Amino acid sequence: MSKIRALKSKQVIDGYRTIHDGVVVIADGKIQAVGAQKTTPIPEGAEVVDYGDNVISPGFIDIHIHGYKGLRANSSLENTMGLAEFITQGGTTSFLPTVDSVPGVRYAYEGAELQKKEGYKGAAIRGSHMEGPFLSPKNLPGRPEADSSLLPPSIELFDEFWEASHGQIKMVDIGIDRPGAFELTRHMRDLGIVVSIAHSKSGYDLMMEAMEHGVTHATHLYNVMTGLHHRRPGITGACLTNDMIDCELICDTLHVHPAAMEIAIRCKGYDRIAIITDLTMAGLPDGEYVRPDGVVLEVKGGVSRMKGADPNQDNTMSGSCFLQNVGVRKVHELGHPLHAAVRMATISPARMMGLDKVTGSLEVGKDADIVVFDPDVNILETIVKGTTVYQK
Repeated sequence: MSKIRALKSKQVIDGYRTIHDGVVVIADGKIQAVGAQKTTPIPEGAEVVDYGDNVISPGFIDIHIHGYKGLRANSSLENTMGLAEFITQGGTTSFLPTVDSVPGVRYAYEGAELQKKEGYKGAAIRGSHMEGPFLSPKNLPGRPEADSSLLPPSIELFDEFWEASHGQIKMVDIGIDRPGAFELTRHMRDLGIVVSIAHSKSGYDLMMEAMEHGVTHATHLYNVMTGLHHRRPGITGACLTNDMIDCELICDTLHVHPAAMEIAIRCKGYDRIAIITDLTMAGLPDGEYVRPDGVVLEVKGGVSRMKGADPNQDNTMSGSCFLQNVGVRKVHELGHPLHAAVRMATISPARMMGLDKVTGSLEVGKDADIVVFDPDVNILETIVKGTTVYQK
């Protein structure tokens, strides 16, 4: 058995409760015990670390994240591995590289295999999330999306992605208004894949029909979808009012107004919202940068926008610049209990992606994926499968 560590704190959060004066015992990359210090034995010879007033919680899980510093996981295995290391600064211990190409899903698979072979220097790659290419055009103001960047929903085309991923694709986004979308949805559901509505200007009725075919998730709720109007509830209204739909939420208070965040949380509850980053440009100073497709992005004030587009148009944003701990902090600042905000970044996304048997909460037998943060949710230490991969 590897060295046993006992992590002590005045606050241990598992997503559903706070254990005061708690302890988490880890060894061999797994959680061996968790509970109150006065009732949980610490094995003889264990390394004891007391974090005092700082919080111990499950590591965060980001199911929608593209890249960092403008380097996209979709582009190379090197970028994928670099992303895994970078996001540990924000407390993320598991993630789904979000890609839209056959090489992209292959990099995610290869990265996960490399981690198993060489050990964990960053967050664990738990599969992949395809945001594209089976989407509807965004039709952004002044920037019509090139048809060449999209593919028609096709079982035959998708199977190429599935084979390249070695069956490790966890979620696929789809434009429900495109011909063939529902046939592909049923095919992917049969494979156990979560199918998500994304990038659609369709309405409430079509979204309700899409649910009947197996769409059960909403990619970045509110963003790039028809909004809630009292006579036209849109995709947003369908997602907010149906319990079968899980939702992602970018909780930086820029992509979604705090009041809209609160509406989503009140409608869906903590178990059906996953805090995501949609990360692309974090780690870069304010300035102008060129995407691989030639689009110029301006990074300013924690968000990147397409250069020359109207800054008052929400849909000109192009990815987040904040790490996952910021989303947890913002939800807590809305007035929600810290353990509930943590749940939205841990066990909730784990359950959505079918990962909750191995990670997402502090339970005996699960992977020792743990984060330690101060009362302001600044990350102090990130532990992946028992290995410290980041320490401030």
